[in-house]
Amino acid sequence: MSIAPAATPLPDRWFRTTPDSAGLTRPRLLARSLIDVGRLDENIRGYEQLTGMAGDLRMPIPDFGGLELAAVDTMLLIASARPFTPIQRQTAYSVIVPSLDAELDRLRPTGTEVLEPPETILPGSRARVRYPDGSIAELVEHRPQPGEVARPPVVAAERREVCLLLRKAVSRAAFDDTVALYETLLDTPVTDRARPVGPHDIELACIGALLLVGTDGPEYTETGAVRLAVLTSTPRDLPGAQPLAYSAAQATSRHHVVRLHDGWRAEIWDPAVFTPGRTVGT
Repeated sequence: MSIAPAATPLPDRWFRTTPDSAGLTRPRLLARSLIDVGRLDENIRGYEQLTGMAGDLRMPIPDFGGLELAAVDTMLLIASARPFTPIQRQTAYSVIVPSLDAELDRLRPTGTEVLEPPETILPGSRARVRYPDGSIAELVEHRPQPGEVARPPVVAAERREVCLLLRKAVSRAAFDDTVALYETLLDTPVTDRARPVGPHDIELACIGALLLVGTDGPEYTETGAVRLAVLTSTPRDLPGAQPLAYSAAQATSRHHVVRLHDGWRAEIWDPAVFTPGRTVGT
């Protein structure tokens, strides 16, 4: 009679609501925030307060550079006591995929380049790639550890009417091609498009958790540090957000930029801009 091997104890604080990503219907796109490990708890609280959603994973990975990861909505917090490497800082996205091998096979015809081949890590396996537009992404496949049980999702005490998205700005000339590219890369169709009225020709497209902004206007193309977007009809109620480039009195406008609690800049949009059949001024 064979005896099953004992499960290896997981690190303290380890939990995942979805230990096995094989059940995902499409890749899950996450923004990456690289922080010192001493700031992890406060950043988790900040994004939980901002989005009204509880974190759905926390993973100390002591054997992989001493990292500790936490995800809240579309934000992946990557904490470390060591300096981050140049390639870690250059990586724009983390993408949780149903199957790493299948994802690499799916992306190969797009011209996506594998920078770091698949390797086994504690959460499952990973690889780093460069998309055809030059953006670098880390693809991660999650698989459960022996004896790991999924933690039931935690219901937030107050669900906020906030949608946190990743933001990517491109020129108007490149907009349609970029939309088509990311529909393929993320295996996700556009859900909303809009052309707000304003001093510049602007187009917006939502592809899952990604907001693509197409414009040649300087207030967009010169804000490369703005990597997040927040859809909310009540911008004054965002916890810890401070308006930038616009006065506090203008914080109810259709669009402005804020600094979030952790220093990240986010572009604020009123969801009404995506109302079908309606043109909304900025």
